[in-house]
Amino acid sequence: MARTDQERIKFIQAAKQEHSNFWDIQRPEMRKYRNIYMTNFYKDSSYIDPASLRVETADAYAAIESVMGSLFTKYPGVELGPDIRGKGDLTVTRELANNWLKSCRTQIEAAARMALIYTHSFLKLAPRESDTMLGKVALRAVPPWQVILDRDAAAYEDSRFIGHTYYIPVEEANQKFGNKKWTGVQQRDYFTDYDAGRDRGYKVYGDLPALPNEYLYVEIVEMYDFIAGELLFWTPQWKNGQELLSKDSIPVISWDGRPLSNLVPLYFSRVPDRPMEGYSAMSRVYDQCFEKNIIRSFWANAVRRDSRQYIYKEGAFDEDALAKISSGVDGAMVPIDQDSLSGLIDVVPSVPLSSNFDRYLSMVDSDLNKGSLTAGFTRGEVSKATATEVTALMQYTSSELGKMARDRDAMLETAAQLYIRMLIPLIDEKDPDVIVTPDGARVVTPELIDADWNFVAVDGGATPMTDLVKKAQLTQLVPLLAQLGVPVQAIKEEVVRLYNLPPTFLESNPQPEPPQGPTGEPLQEVPDTPEAAVSNLIGGA
Repeated sequence: MARTDQERIKFIQAAKQEHSNFWDIQRPEMRKYRNIYMTNFYKDSSYIDPASLRVETADAYAAIESVMGSLFTKYPGVELGPDIRGKGDLTVTRELANNWLKSCRTQIEAAARMALIYTHSFLKLAPRESDTMLGKVALRAVPPWQVILDRDAAAYEDSRFIGHTYYIPVEEANQKFGNKKWTGVQQRDYFTDYDAGRDRGYKVYGDLPALPNEYLYVEIVEMYDFIAGELLFWTPQWKNGQELLSKDSIPVISWDGRPLSNLVPLYFSRVPDRPMEGYSAMSRVYDQCFEKNIIRSFWANAVRRDSRQYIYKEGAFDEDALAKISSGVDGAMVPIDQDSLSGLIDVVPSVPLSSNFDRYLSMVDSDLNKGSLTAGFTRGEVSKATATEVTALMQYTSSELGKMARDRDAMLETAAQLYIRMLIPLIDEKDPDVIVTPDGARVVTPELIDADWNFVAVDGGATPMTDLVKKAQLTQLVPLLAQLGVPVQAIKEEVVRLYNLPPTFLESNPQPEPPQGPTGEPLQEVPDTPEAAVSNLIGGA
């Protein structure tokens, strides 16, 4: 039974309201993670007196960026498995996908960083006007609070709907949906505007001046309804949200006819019983970073109070004498009228900090290292571990990062496949584009890329740490491989590939030909000793 537009609007509004309620609850926690990553821990906290000295460590930033540095080494890329029906051109499709992924590295890394700091993230692909094949599809990283999910789905592929809520300028809305009487609004940020009080129904900054409509925004909800196979656009800034902006069939489909959205998810960690909900890698180390900042701030204030102070018997010195005695920078003179002094001047006893603080900080550091995926030596920290222990830690770290790298690879494979499927209807056969391939220049047509490709990430779960482990293992295996009869050329090719050495290292040096005599016969080798030379001469005679 076909639904009416009013039923579609109610569906969008209900999904958006549930989405907003969920992320309203998550906002304080997400803001804490964002602040501590940006070494701005004390921005919203009142754990330390504002008049006191506040010290903040960069452990939260290091925990995230050490993983980022371990996940990305080279430009992203994919390899293709051929279509079993023999359709399409593998070389052209591979070059298109890899060139596009290479140009999108910044956005891919931004999505990975958000997936670590928050709960998950998305990549959004959108067509745009361009004269080149590389620019016809844009890629942007999208935070999780902008994507409306079917949280009851058992897997992303089983989602009944998925939506994206975002703001666009009024001028862009006119270009996309036609000139309409928009009720422009100011763009609202997930963190700053809502926490300032605008989500509670009042303005904390006073009445803002009325801006011209051209400088305002329109909130767009882009909803993919997979059950009905429809792509819906709706906004509350036109006709009070009582009509749809547009309604079309989902334009991008897979090779087997399944409708595809333009969003690619990236989860590094998931809630076990709620696969569509992720959880933050920052949450595993936040408490330890919190404690470390508090301890360091307490120490900083205690050290500044740890100064030399004295007491003296009142009336024993005049002002000039006291000025000379207390001329030191950290000297402080406190007069007392008691006879308890052993002399005229005595030192005020200073009680040192308890050694419990040192032990507690060591425990916090230990918990911080356990919550992080990477071992300390990968961050440049010096340890007393033996070579065997370092190897074991390296293998553990590589396995943990390897799981995250496989999630990264799955995202790259999905993005590359979606890019090719979106590119097919965007190719203008009347004005064809030409790309450079290893086989020469090729004209791109829809028939060359419309096939059932199997995309596989080139790295295949590789990370800098896994590469390091492979290099160490190969170095140990080279003598054994030679004894087992593995061709030297094959071993050389693997060493050149793994260590990223120049291809010229694979070239074989030709053996020099022995010198020839006047008659063309090879000359005999020069003897090593005079006796051998005499023997050769006698034999030759």
